[in-house]
Amino acid sequence: MPSETRSSVQPPDPSEHRLHPLSIGFLLWGQIRRAILPLIFGAASARFVGGIGMRTVFLVGLVPFAVASAVRYFTFRYRYEATELVIRSGLFFRRERHVPYARIQNLDAVQGVLHRLLDVVEVKIQTGGGDEPEATMTVLPLPALDVLRQRVLEGRAGAVGGKPEPSPTEAAVGSEAAVDPAPASSEGARTLLHLPPRELILHGLIQNRGMLLIAAAFGLGWETGLFDRLTGPLVDDESAVPRLIEGFAADVTGAGVVAAVSAAVALVIGLLLFARLLSMAWALVRLHDYRVVRSEEGLRTTFGMLTRVAATIPLRRVQTVTIHEGPLHRWVRRVAVGVQTAGGKQAGEQDPNRQRLAPILRRDRLWSFLREVMPELGTEEPRWEPVSPGAFRRVAKEAAFVATLVAIPSYFFFDVWGVAIHAAFLAWAALYARKYVDQLGWALRDDMVWFRSGWLWRRTTIARFAKIQVVALRATPFDRLRGMARLKVDTAGAGAASHKLEIPYLPVGTARELRTLVAAEAARTEFRW
Repeated sequence: MPSETRSSVQPPDPSEHRLHPLSIGFLLWGQIRRAILPLIFGAASARFVGGIGMRTVFLVGLVPFAVASAVRYFTFRYRYEATELVIRSGLFFRRERHVPYARIQNLDAVQGVLHRLLDVVEVKIQTGGGDEPEATMTVLPLPALDVLRQRVLEGRAGAVGGKPEPSPTEAAVGSEAAVDPAPASSEGARTLLHLPPRELILHGLIQNRGMLLIAAAFGLGWETGLFDRLTGPLVDDESAVPRLIEGFAADVTGAGVVAAVSAAVALVIGLLLFARLLSMAWALVRLHDYRVVRSEEGLRTTFGMLTRVAATIPLRRVQTVTIHEGPLHRWVRRVAVGVQTAGGKQAGEQDPNRQRLAPILRRDRLWSFLREVMPELGTEEPRWEPVSPGAFRRVAKEAAFVATLVAIPSYFFFDVWGVAIHAAFLAWAALYARKYVDQLGWALRDDMVWFRSGWLWRRTTIARFAKIQVVALRATPFDRLRGMARLKVDTAGAGAASHKLEIPYLPVGTARELRTLVAAEAARTEFRW
């Protein structure tokens, strides 16, 4: 290594550093949160079977968690070498990890309300080499984070010959706020997107996360026995509420079938409206003051009312861009934009704070926004190429088979009317097949592969040739029987739930030509992480 390169890196620090003493408390609280339901179930079972008090069971159950937290604190050490970070941990089974600074892709800083009060931070080091973080430091003092960040920056600069790189990602994880979010007014920063309350309300209306919140609240209330305490007075024999409910039910059923059905429909509609209102409130709180800022670091998103979240997405890590468009999106002329990045995965999935880029965006601003992420992008959609003409027949047969299975019970419950129900299902299957095949399309333009699919919920994914790792051709027995094949394009950021670049129902000749062309273009370009 040249001398000028070595001079940009600080000398190694042979001394080993510990985590903050508060790590024991934060580690213990994290384990309790993950084990709270088993603890509640075990305490309730012990009380029912052996008459043991719930408080006793909780205290005994917390002992192993407290011991594990203390062991992790006392055995965790880290030190800075000239080109790598060395981390030691473990009591009986000791583990030593050497993480080169140049391999660190994301440096995530997590700081919730309690973290901020105590001036500590949780740090997660991502190298992109696995589904889990390479190391999690729970917790560090804020000055220690600054030292770690500086060491990583200088180590990465030294690895590329003294040329500074953008700083590692400083992102929030989960529902907690990031450390030191960069202001939009910083030098060279431009605000690309700012979502006012009206847009957030629209986003909540479209996403409808209210049912998830209701289900989560119901599950929590059931496990903790809250429902029993709330509904106990209502079902008590001395309470007037049961008599009122019984009287109302008798009046509805006595009014006839139409009234009973109308009451049931009104109840369902009320529940759905409540769920939508809850979703809109969630969006206003969770995504309050949502901004996307373009800076030298990349694209920084900041949002949150109760807990502030900041996540930086380095542009060089963006593998694919996906445009989401559902029925309600089209109704209000909006879309959503997501990205898949290299690294930052957790348990096989992308970190949602990196995957989300524009939760909602006006349709007429889509292409100008996309060009900020992919500057080489054109000004409009490409000319889409269709799939095989035989695709409709295949999809229609598959949909008709499913429709028939669903319609079979109707013959037992509705007798002759089952024929009409079956016919309606078959008509829907034919409509679905036609719309689905018409939406399928692919294109090659601007040194990128484009793929779109979906009918009611449409998705369009774009991948640069420079990000492509594997191009594969697949053909099932049914594909070979009808002269078709499927082209699969893999990038480093493809997650389990992402819109995969997998083009089905291609004529086998077209699929082979496309595979050869895409593979050649990908090989011609220099792969960039």
